Amino acid sequence: MNALLHPSEQADPQAPERLIPWLQAREEATRSLVDHGWQRLYSALTPHRASVTLLDPSESLQISLQIPLEQGENVGADWDLWIEACNRQLSLPLRLWLEEQGVERMTLCRLSGTSDPSMAQPLDLKAMLQVARWLQDPIATIEAIAEAHGSQLALHLAGLGPNS
Repeated sequence: MNALLHPSEQADPQAPERLIPWLQAREEATRSLVDHGWQRLYSALTPHRASVTLLDPSESLQISLQIPLEQGENVGADWDLWIEACNRQLSLPLRLWLEEQGVERMTLCRLSGTSDPSMAQPLDLKAMLQVARWLQDPIATIEAIAEAHGSQLALHLAGLGPNS
């Protein structure tokens, strides 16, 4: 690994000039999540990609973005965005944040296990598809930035259910 960036750093001053736009794109792509309280677990730069991993304030979801850096045949390669469940249900802080965003309360109660415990569902693939819909605005922002760099966004979902 050439460099590991800390959350307070915008770009590695030792990074070659050609990497600066990619590092800036990575920061721009994740800004809306960080502005909503997501914690940056780490940012990394290798010869092949710039990546960042974020954790939601309640530690229920983790998002990782990987941006390919190689030139030549890989120009325009997919940006990979992973949304992964960290807990079996949505926790209260994440549920409240999503409720503020206009997500229907009963759906959130069911997925967070705060209503009838027998109705609680694990964050399986079906639930993760719903979570991806709730995160539509940040995902759309990341997709637009990827397209501006001649790439497309590949979205990956990982739940905790048996088929995830």
